[in-house]
Amino acid sequence: YARTQLGKPYLIGGAGPNSWDCSGLVMMAYSSQGIATGGHNVVWQYNYFGSIGRLVPLSQRQPGDILFYSSNGTASGGYHDSIYTGNGMMVEAARPGVGVVERAVWTPSQLLPYVARPSGSL
Repeated sequence: YARTQLGKPYLIGGAGPNSWDCSGLVMMAYSSQGIATGGHNVVWQYNYFGSIGRLVPLSQRQPGDILFYSSNGTASGGYHDSIYTGNGMMVEAARPGVGVVERAVWTPSQLLPYVARPSGSL
């Protein structure tokens, strides 16, 4: 689902179908598969997956996991999320002027040490 959104513009608060922000893209990609994410907010999504036991160490990430970025190293500083697609790549609603892209995972120092695994084996 997320890859079918490539090239669409970024809009703060965007939840499709024509424009997206990061947590809106994550929310709707998983919703399209019948999977709840905890809402349209990076911190809510991280905390939701933590509350249902669906966080795994970043070192164990797999395609389909959600990556979370934080300004302070904790969930409360969460400001961005994306969907890991494997081989060091992710799909994200990046920012205005860039929109939805698939590219290399960026700024590893700001990644939280856990990813969400919305479905599949833990």
